[in-house]
Amino acid sequence: MPKIELSDKITSAIIGLLATERKKSGLTYEELAARAGLDRSTVALWERGERSPGFGALLKVCQAIGIELSALLIRAEAIVSGLTDKVSPKRPPRNQEDSFFPNQPELKRFTGLDMATLRAGIDHCHQTLDTIDFQLELHGARPIGRLVELANLSSMIGNILAEGIAANSDGRYTRNTPHAYPDLLSKKRGSVPLEVKISLETNKPKGHLPKAGAYLTFRYVLGDKDGVFERGTAHRGDTAYIWEAKTGILTMEDFDLSNTAGDSGKTAVVKTEAFNRMALVYFNPTYMAYARPRPGYEI
Repeated sequence: MPKIELSDKITSAIIGLLATERKKSGLTYEELAARAGLDRSTVALWERGERSPGFGALLKVCQAIGIELSALLIRAEAIVSGLTDKVSPKRPPRNQEDSFFPNQPELKRFTGLDMATLRAGIDHCHQTLDTIDFQLELHGARPIGRLVELANLSSMIGNILAEGIAANSDGRYTRNTPHAYPDLLSKKRGSVPLEVKISLETNKPKGHLPKAGAYLTFRYVLGDKDGVFERGTAHRGDTAYIWEAKTGILTMEDFDLSNTAGDSGKTAVVKTEAFNRMALVYFNPTYMAYARPRPGYEI
């Protein structure tokens, strides 16, 4: 009998899990394939072991069923590793409703991006962090949100977001080299060099030096892995959730230089009035870091 590689075992586990989810949803092979925009025989061929799914097709099927690809991969690896009784593959649903993406004309005007690209970048970030945490859990380590300092976690999240946006921008953007300005380089007409900034909770985005240009900023909170978030530093969890994204043009005068505890040297913090002028292009009310609703954050 030929040796089955681990990747083949994971593929088999993925197909088995998808079959279970398909049956739970009451869908035939053809119905699921049609919903995912695939050839009508594709899903049947997977389940019969006559064809293996590619990443793009898997993503389409997961979206059609309503599950996250990262959660599916986590469950498949746990099955293959024999660790389903040692780790919890559960991850909170992160359904991104269209209403979470306001001011799409401003997003297009400032960045050349659309809602689908922004949504994909945020999903890419969440799924990547879930995968990292699962691997750490397999090895008995704490989640990444507990292992690194908050400043380093923010930097990591910013890099993952930038990568996810570039990868899903239909060639509009590519990543710049590390520690170079701006984070995203424009590759098509209608897009501009774009700096990506990330900050925790209600903090304002900041950098080491003030730089004028187009910005895409994100803020996140730390809840638990079941999706529960409670405000206050005493209640911070270890799982990051993006709750806000804003975009706009910042000038040199839109930054304050200040010494911030824990930073090396001076930092350039976006001024409150400048930050408030930026267009809100993503807002998830479940994880809003403010204690009370604020103007401009209505859904």
